[in-house]
Amino acid sequence: MPSRIFINPIHKPLTSVPSRNPEVKVFHQSLPNYNTTPLVPLPGIAKELGIAHLVVKDESSRFGLSAFKILGASWATKCSLEKRLGLDKSPFPVSLEQLASAAQAADFTLYAATDGNHGRAVARMAMYLGIKARIFVPSMLDAEAKEKITNEGAAVEVIDGTYDQTVVKTKLAAEQHPGSKGVLISDTALAVEDETARWIVEGYQTMFDEIEEQVLALTGENKISHMVTPVGVGSLAQAVTTHCQRTSRAKKPVVVTVEPETAACLKTSLEAGQPTSVDAEYTICTGMCCGTISLIGWPILSEGVSAAITTKDMEVDRAVAELGQYGVFAGPCGAASLAGLRSLAGSGKIPLGSDAVVVVLCTEGQRGYLKPGVE
Repeated sequence: MPSRIFINPIHKPLTSVPSRNPEVKVFHQSLPNYNTTPLVPLPGIAKELGIAHLVVKDESSRFGLSAFKILGASWATKCSLEKRLGLDKSPFPVSLEQLASAAQAADFTLYAATDGNHGRAVARMAMYLGIKARIFVPSMLDAEAKEKITNEGAAVEVIDGTYDQTVVKTKLAAEQHPGSKGVLISDTALAVEDETARWIVEGYQTMFDEIEEQVLALTGENKISHMVTPVGVGSLAQAVTTHCQRTSRAKKPVVVTVEPETAACLKTSLEAGQPTSVDAEYTICTGMCCGTISLIGWPILSEGVSAAITTKDMEVDRAVAELGQYGVFAGPCGAASLAGLRSLAGSGKIPLGSDAVVVVLCTEGQRGYLKPGVE
């Protein structure tokens, strides 16, 4: 049986990563109800693991959407619409109100494929802008997730197929929208020249800006030794790796990725040495049930990730309960990082060290799911 922990043999410092864009956080701060999300210490677990600090970035309250996805979706929507409208060449910043007025006049409709949180985030942006959104979802998506999307005012269309098949059909639908008025906001890059997926990744930068400030305030040190991130198609992992590599620290943070054992497209690709799709199967981590890695992320992930881990649903379920003891009310995708860290710490494959400052990302708030082992 293959190991559930893959140590990347070609990991090395990256020689070229995108620079930080100072406009991203300014834009997010202009959106309704922007607030910095909490960085929560987990001192009991840190003591158990024998490390200095363990903190969790709790994204369960981001813009009231219970997930981090709005950071990427909002920035990508802004950039995509500005380019379509010719506003990207404006010498002055374009306000949300100006963008909304222009998008309404152009009669644009936003399109997105999702297995949950990304689609809801795109739907929220459409609501902010006063335009329509069509969100395509795979048939396995639960009723609660679909209802949350429709509550944002979007139309939900169910595709009889997997998430990967839904991505392809959404792209086709956007291209066939009458008058070329469909605008696809995809966090999965099917081609390396996909600008929208790059903007998604860039939008996540705000989370790391906040983390850096919060770690310094909490620990008194400008130090992060490890960052643990969940993986779906890899956009967030790409953003994590990019941030860790471009920090001014001489010793860059170790990037650890976590995936469900039934949908491990990144770990499988790292093992194969090239992007390799998998047949994703059901997991309680529905937002991570992806079979194909985003192509724009591969060059960064293939060398920038130190270790890739898979988790079992039972382990994730335990991590949900454990985070709840610290007041972090996570969904399965949000708890996967902690479950993966526990597996890594127990393996001894990458020693954490007594002075380690470990950041785990909780990307999703509490939601209903079928408990593992319950029929």
